Amino acid sequence: MLGRLITLVRRGDRPSAILLPGAGGGLNPYLRLASHLGARYNVHAVRAAGLVPDEEPERTIAEMADSARNAVAEAGIEPELVFGWSLGGTIGWELCQRLTGEPDLVLVDSSPLPRLSTVEGDAQLREFIVGMLGPRPDPATAERVRTTFDAQVAALADYRGTGTYAGRVLMLMCLDDDFRDRDAAADRWRELAPDLVAGTLAASHYEVFDPDHLPELTAQLDAFLGVRA
Repeated sequence: MLGRLITLVRRGDRPSAILLPGAGGGLNPYLRLASHLGARYNVHAVRAAGLVPDEEPERTIAEMADSARNAVAEAGIEPELVFGWSLGGTIGWELCQRLTGEPDLVLVDSSPLPRLSTVEGDAQLREFIVGMLGPRPDPATAERVRTTFDAQVAALADYRGTGTYAGRVLMLMCLDDDFRDRDAAADRWRELAPDLVAGTLAASHYEVFDPDHLPELTAQLDAFLGVRA
């Protein structure tokens, strides 16, 4: 069975960055970002459970964070950077609660509050994510993505972030209308993370990693990490 930790960039003995995917678990949106971060870090991603045959999805955010921590620990990695977009940011927050060393944490359009949704809206989003598999996806693969997505959004509906994190946090929020209660989410992150830098992205939630918008993300990320041009 495919392991949970996927190495995207590795070049010798360098600091490590961990990427946590959004709902549906696909890593394709992160590939350009991984290339950028690969100039400085060895880059790994923790794939979602449920995407390979005979594997069940996890049902709570705590389970997802525990699995991410275990995958990182088994690989002997102590990350200096944890990056999460959407669901990945929520898991990233919980992962950092479980790690020593207080890695830098980047939250992109993510929330520590229970997710609000409708049946119709979730159905549209589910098929949008399945559509990312291509025009004629393998039916079994598509069904695993649907099942994993359903488990993930149910977990988000039951989640509320607690505790505080003393490490450095960069919170970037999009400016579109795809994310309900975004302002409340941002306010709550500020309460939970005393060392937080806040910013915005002109991209919509699902355009963050597109070639036209990625430079805005990487510029703010580089500034936060102290990377000089």
